[in-house]
Amino acid sequence: MTERRVRRRLTMWLVAALLGAFAVVAPADAATTCTLTFKANWRGTVGGQHRWQIDAKLTNTGTTPSTTWAAVIDFPYSAGAVIYRYWSTTKISASVWHPVAWNGALYPNQSAYPGFEIDVPVSNTSPPLPTSSQCSITY
Repeated sequence: MTERRVRRRLTMWLVAALLGAFAVVAPADAATTCTLTFKANWRGTVGGQHRWQIDAKLTNTGTTPSTTWAAVIDFPYSAGAVIYRYWSTTKISASVWHPVAWNGALYPNQSAYPGFEIDVPVSNTSPPLPTSSQCSITY
């Protein structure tokens, strides 16, 4: 190959790189890879309501450390469930939860443990486990 051709190709590569023609491919782990599980513990009756503690476990099932996570958790509000308090999470809306400052980054197979105390009417003896839930992790 002539020196002129080499320079021309090198120039084309440099121009393409500067213009962003080369895409950076994200690793396969950049997909949403997490699990969200729940465990209910009855805490007693308070003010005519059953109080339940719902322990959540959100796990990074990928192979890359995360930078943050989000969870959409639908508690059975129509059955009278009321969230009395929560910890290790930040409430964004009625169903959306984000991490607190210290538990957003999760290494592979590491978990965050948000918790909720939920009151339900005494007539409702079922634990107020979520009716639906999903999680997402950002890498």
